[in-house]
Amino acid sequence: MEATSSALIGGHVVLDFANTIAWRLDERRTVDRVSDPAALLTWAGVSGLLDAGRTGTLLRVAEDDPDSAAHTLRAARRLRAALLRLLDAAVDGRPPRREDLTVVHRCFLDAWHRAEFASALPLRPELDVTVPDDVVRALALEAAKLLSEPLTNLRRCQGPGCGWFFLDRSRSHTRQWCRTGDCGNRERVRRHYARSRGSRGTHD
Repeated sequence: MEATSSALIGGHVVLDFANTIAWRLDERRTVDRVSDPAALLTWAGVSGLLDAGRTGTLLRVAEDDPDSAAHTLRAARRLRAALLRLLDAAVDGRPPRREDLTVVHRCFLDAWHRAEFASALPLRPELDVTVPDDVVRALALEAAKLLSEPLTNLRRCQGPGCGWFFLDRSRSHTRQWCRTGDCGNRERVRRHYARSRGSRGTHD
């Protein structure tokens, strides 16, 4: 599960951000795809959260101020951890934890104070991304929009150990896997193997 555009399967940038932890439900295989500030900023560009031109600028800013960049990474991971728990709760039909709502709320307020309204109706906040911390702010604004709507088509991949989230926009609303060619194929292979073993067992 690579940190490229092919891994952007969530249908929303916030879900793609949550999915930057690959195999999060399997500690033996878990990989953080934003393991350093440069990876976070690169992901922000690939995901479409930032304009392509901004990514290079922010990478240079982060390189010149590594302490600030490290702070950005910690803030992004804190927001991601809260989002993961909130999304899990939504899928499982559980109430959200107050602590996680507080994290998102604080990030949103920070973003709101720096944002301005776009010069058109309907009113919507726009953020001029000029420093690495603005990536977290932009994510907070997107998270507030996503979580303010009913998440009736939110799904979590049923592949063992995966845990990636996506919006099910299939016609039948029965999508089960992050990608049919990834977890979907693994599950089909697993089921075929289980059926084969069961069939052999009946003839022993």
